[in-house]
This record gives sequence, structure tokens and C-alpha cells, in this order.
Amino acid sequence: MSSGGVVVEQQQSSWLVQRLQASAGPQSFVAVMDWLLNDPAYGYYGSGQVRFGSGGDFVTAPSQGPVFAELLARQLRPCLDALAAESGPLTLIEWGPGDGQLMRDLIAGIGAESPAWLDRLELVLVESSPALQARQRQTLAGSAVPVHWCSPQQLAAEPRRGLIVAHELLDALPVQRFGLQNGNWHEWLVGLDGQQQPCWQMGAGLAPAVLEQLEQLGLPPGGGGRPDGWSSEWCPALGPWLEQARACLRQGWLLAIDYAMPASRYYAPSRDGGTLLACREQRTSTELLRDPGRMDLTAHVCTTLVEQLAAAAGWRWQGAALQGEVLLQLGLAQEITALSEPGPLALADRLSRREQLLRLVDPHLLGGFWWLLLESDSATPPQRPACPPAWWPS
Repeated sequence: MSSGGVVVEQQQSSWLVQRLQASAGPQSFVAVMDWLLNDPAYGYYGSGQVRFGSGGDFVTAPSQGPVFAELLARQLRPCLDALAAESGPLTLIEWGPGDGQLMRDLIAGIGAESPAWLDRLELVLVESSPALQARQRQTLAGSAVPVHWCSPQQLAAEPRRGLIVAHELLDALPVQRFGLQNGNWHEWLVGLDGQQQPCWQMGAGLAPAVLEQLEQLGLPPGGGGRPDGWSSEWCPALGPWLEQARACLRQGWLLAIDYAMPASRYYAPSRDGGTLLACREQRTSTELLRDPGRMDLTAHVCTTLVEQLAAAAGWRWQGAALQGEVLLQLGLAQEITALSEPGPLALADRLSRREQLLRLVDPHLLGGFWWLLLESDSATPPQRPACPPAWWPS
């Protein structure tokens, strides 16, 4: 890197340097990741620097057009039907709604197939960033259903009946990095090097409660044959978030859609380094501390951990399925086939549309996402929704 590049990088990291200098020694990456993503002045999401879509830092399923939300509406409508016996409004809650595009298209999809539902629905967005709230208000202006912005605390004070959708949210919850040193698990911290730049530093051994949780995920004391230096991460924020989400829902379901894998793959000895990545301009990097606040940070969701923590948080685990498989069962194949038939779209537009739809089912792209479904553990609805066979457990 040229000397000019070093100066620019140091200027970009100055706020993080100042934050670390003001701290009492090296900090857990849990705190640092929260700063990098959620700080209201400098964080990637908190300050509104995030850029969605093909022209931004990363592509999302909603950015591929409204068909994703239309198919999702087919998945959610039976859940709403199962709640319909009791009178009163039903609520769609999106936690971490990005630019609001998913909920805009989802309401349109529900209205197209079941317009009567629009009279009973309200939309609640849980968003802590004022900058992103402004984007969402613009996207959802003129919505066919009432739209409210609430904090988790406000929702917990008046819990709703309905569904919580968390689309690409859990992968951004702060994680704790850890590694094996001399046969013991230690935490990786973030401190400052001799040039007063952010760097990784090995910290003390992990707390007993964390060691117990890791052992349940297949990471025994001593490493279970993994070599010294092997490292990964886990999400201590997941359990509290599940509890917080449960407190917001009197009756209904939670659907999380995200990068995910079971613990057997997540913590396989061959997966040294974990899943943490930084993302900017459609490119990924393992340099997590570079350009602080200007890159997205993401770690896969451990489905085993979600399943283990669900019951204690007040949820019943209902299962997980690959996004590509679910979307095909919900009708994506027919959407793709229809593009081969004569229609009003020009050939170039049809080919572009087909490419977007194929992205949704490609297992190496968006089709590799997982849908995780949890049901509230009290006031069970009178009937289960008629979800696709590969999705709903028998």
C-alpha cells in the first residue's frame, strides 16, 4: 500500500482509534462490532451509510424485484389465516427493515391475493437508526395498511398477535471471537498496536458459561483435536434477542431468513477462522477492522444455537429449510417458466428478470439462505398453517 493509502486508512479509522483509546484496555469484539455497525454517528447501519442492491454493497432478495415478497406472502398468509379466528388486528413486524422495500412489496403481495386482509393488518417496523427510518418512511409512503415505528420496549408493553419477520438481521448481531491457545479457549479482543492502530489481541480464557455453551455446540474443552490457533465466533446476543422478540408477540410466529448452517458445519475442524466477513461494493474481505463503519459485517447464523435457545426464550422450534427449495414450492418455478412464453416484456427484460429469479434459488447465491420458523409457546392457534411439506415438520 502506498503511503497515501496508509494516511487515508488511518483517517478513516480515527474514530475507532479514539473509541479504543477512551476504553479501559482492549475490548471484546462484541462491543466493537456493535460500534462498527450501530453507532449512530459512525456505524454502517446506525449512521445510514448502508447501500442495498446491485449498485450498493450487497444484493438482497427483495432487491431482485417484488416476486420474492409475493412468494413470501403465500408463506405468511396461512399463518394469518390460523390467527384469524380471534377478532382484532393482526400485525406484521419487521425487525431491521433496511430500506422498507420488503414490507412494501409484501403488503402489495398480500393485497393482491387476499385483499380482505388489508383491513385487519398493521405494519410495525423495529428500527433504531433515524437515518434508515427516514428511508423507510419514504419507501412506505402511501402504504395500504397503517405503518408504525416502535422500539422493542414499546412493543413489549403492548405485545401483538401476528408475525415477526427478521430478514438478514441475525447475521448482523454482534459476535464474540474466540480461539485455541495452548489447548484452552481464549477470547480475541480488539486493541491498539504500537502505531495506535486497531489490531487483534488474545485475551483471557472464556467464561465458564460460554465454555458450557460452546461444548453444547460441539467445541469441547481442549479443542476436540483442533490445532492451536484455530478460531471461530458465536453469537451471545442471540438468546437475549430471541427473548426480546418473544416479549413483543402475544401469539404467532417468528420467521428469520439469513445465512445459516448447523453447528456440525459451523464448527467443523476444517472451518478455521469462522464465518465473519466484511462486505463493501459486492466484495468480501476478512479484514474486519479496516475502514471502520464503512463496511457491512456479517457472520452466519448457527441454526443449532437457535434451536437450543428457542425454548428458554419462549419459542417452539418449528424447523428450517433452504430458501431456494421453499421458493420453488411456493411457485418460483412457474414464474421462471412464464418468462419463456410470449408476453409484453421485451426479450432483454425477460432475460434480465429470469437472471434475477434464478439468483433467488441458486444455492451459491440467495438460494443458499435458510428460513427458520419459530412459534410462540402460549395461546397456540387453533390450527397450523398449511405450509409447504419441506418446510413444516410432519
